[in-house]
Formats: sequence, structure tokens, C-alpha cells
Amino acid sequence: MVVDWACTRHPDGTIHRTRLILRKPPKIPLLTVLISSSAIAYNLFLPSMPDIGLVFGVSIFTVQSTLIAFLVAYALAQFFYGGVSDRFGRRPTLLWGLAIYVIASLLCAFSTSITMLLLARILQGIGAAGSIVMVRSIVRDLFDRKDSARALAVISTVMVFAPATAPAIGGYLHIHFGWQSSFFALAILGTVLFVYCALRMAETNRPAHADFISNLRAMIQGYRVLIGERSFIAYNLNIGFIGGAIFAWFAGVPIVLIDSYGVAPDTFGYLMLTATSGAFCGYGSAIWLTGKLGVNRMIVLGTSIGMAGATLYLVLPLMGIFTPVAAISPIFIFNVGLAMTFPNVMAAAVSVRPEYAGTAAAMNGLMQYGMAAITTLIVGLLPHVTHLPLAWVIFLSQLAAFAASIVGWRARPQE
Repeated sequence: MVVDWACTRHPDGTIHRTRLILRKPPKIPLLTVLISSSAIAYNLFLPSMPDIGLVFGVSIFTVQSTLIAFLVAYALAQFFYGGVSDRFGRRPTLLWGLAIYVIASLLCAFSTSITMLLLARILQGIGAAGSIVMVRSIVRDLFDRKDSARALAVISTVMVFAPATAPAIGGYLHIHFGWQSSFFALAILGTVLFVYCALRMAETNRPAHADFISNLRAMIQGYRVLIGERSFIAYNLNIGFIGGAIFAWFAGVPIVLIDSYGVAPDTFGYLMLTATSGAFCGYGSAIWLTGKLGVNRMIVLGTSIGMAGATLYLVLPLMGIFTPVAAISPIFIFNVGLAMTFPNVMAAAVSVRPEYAGTAAAMNGLMQYGMAAITTLIVGLLPHVTHLPLAWVIFLSQLAAFAASIVGWRARPQE
């Protein structure tokens, strides 16, 4: 708890102090809203994409490039946020990220060309990255390894729900208020969070004050130390390959279901929710089982379940089954495993060297969303007549994640 005071000197020389602001460490609800604001920035405007193409006179593929631009910026920016927050504090780093987020969202809304929108989306990705890195770092500041996994499981449950429902909310806003409304909504949300965090959130990481050169050297040292940790590399790769698999599905399945399998757009939204609901089962299991099994066993168990879902997703089209159910239902199983893995592997990664928790969270984000950008691009280049090419991308990504989980477990079997 931090209290700011205003000091007033009276004519007689006495000093009177007045309490101005009471700041407290952030609670789970605030962290959940922060990470959700970051997640929905990616896809809230999806229903507006056809109209954006018409307004600016460009193809839908050109409009889709704003998704990849966001992801690339989102990934690269996380690499820097963590090290900065380790040296300068979580609170100022978060506030800078939120400020960029708000400005970029307004620039998106006021875009007069696809080029301006593309550049604004890059800036928006940079701003949104601050929230996700700071939330993961703050959780590590406030909780130990196992409690971090439980806290991240609670936060991640909402994080999965937010982007799953964002297109439905974006569609409502688009129909009633136009394509710019999604970006105005993000700007309003970011402004509210900025004001609240500026007034009420206390710092959770008290950095050692030093000159700029010393801080820069310490940041670089953090990256070197983590790269030298075999277990951290395994956890980091696990995060990246799982993230790549699920984002490949997000990018590819709408085209396959709507264009090739004839699913109506509104029905597609309900099918998406059905598949992502597996994550709720997984996160519930993670909250309950982590304390019993330990973090590394949960990572192996989760990636094994995810591997089963990815294998089924590939086997069905190889058997000649090309239906909407075959393109959706195995992902329910995959998401159960993903949700059991993610909070544990994130908690494990930032716990390898706790003094570099922010740096670790940043490197995790870089790997996760960097791989997401790569698999999204790969899926866009593959044929979409059936979901078989998409199934291969998901299977191979999850196979790599499973291999990484085994390496991580062998490096730290006692945890």
C-alpha cells in the first residue's frame, strides 16, 4: 500500500501534510481487465473488415494485413517492455503502454487510408503489448510459483473468453455505429484503465535506481542470463509453439468453414464459442490440479492432451472426413490441454530467475506472438478448400510444444 502526501508550509514554519491518494497493489479483477483489453484489440474489428475494404477501395487480403502488422508489433514490443519494467518499475511502464494504446486506437478510428490504418495498428500493437507483459510480471511479483500458476489460470480464463466474444461485440458496434466504433470503444476502455491505474495502482517492483547506462547493461544482462537457462528456453518454446497452433486455427478456420464448407457467418460465431469453451474446462482443472501435481507435471499433462486433440484434428481429414464438426470439435480437446498448459508454463518461465521476471515475460510474449504471426502467414498462403493443410500446421506446432515440455520437465523434474 502506498500513500501520497501533499505538504504545505504555514507562515509559522510548521508543515502540514494532507493525504491525497491511497494506492494498492492490483487485484486479480484489475489484472484480468488489463489483459483482456490487450487481447480484444487484435480482433474486435473483424466484422468490419469487409466494409473497411470497401471504404478504402482495397482487397480483403490487404485489410487482413492489419492483423499481421498488429501481431508483429505486439510480439516485438514485448521484448522491450519486460526489461524496461524490471529496471524502471511496472507502473510507469504500464501507463506508457496504455497511453500509446489509447492514442493508436483513436488514430485507427480517424484513419483516412489503409496505409494510415496499417501504421496505427502497428502502434496499437506496441501499446497493447504493455498490458500483457505487465500483468504476467505483476503476478510474479505478488505470488510464488504455484500461486502464480493459479492466478494466471483465473486471469487466462477471461483472456480466452474475451477474444472469443470480441467479434460478436464488434459486429454489434459495427451495425449500429459504423466501422470506427470498435476503435473508439478500445480508446475509451484504455482511457478508463489509464486513469484508474494512475490514481490507484501501486508499484509492485521497486527497481534499484541507477543511471541510464547501468540500467541498459542490467537489461541486456537479464536477456543473456535467461538465454543461458535450458529450462527457460524449453518453457519459452512451449509457449511459442502452442500460441502458433491456436492462432493458426483462428486465422484459417473462418475461411474454410464459411467459404468452403458453407457455414453462415452468424453460425460460425457460435461454433467458435463451442470450440473455445474447452479452455474453461482446462483452466478449471489447472486451478485445482496444479497444487497437487506441480507445475512441470501439469505442463506435460496439458501438452499431452493438446497433442491428442491436434492428432485427432489431423486424422479426421486424412480419413476423408471434411465437415464443420471435424474442423471444430477436436479443437475443444486441444483447448483443454492448452488451458492446462499455459498458466503453468508462463508461471514456470518467469520463475526460473525471479529477478528477471519482467524480462522473461517479455521474451515469452515475443515467442508466443512471433510464432502466431508466422503461422498466420503460413496458413494464409496455404489452400483453403479443406481444413487438412490447417490441420498439418496445428499438428506440427503442437508436436514441437510437446517435445519442449519434455525437455523442461527433465531440466527441473522436482517442480
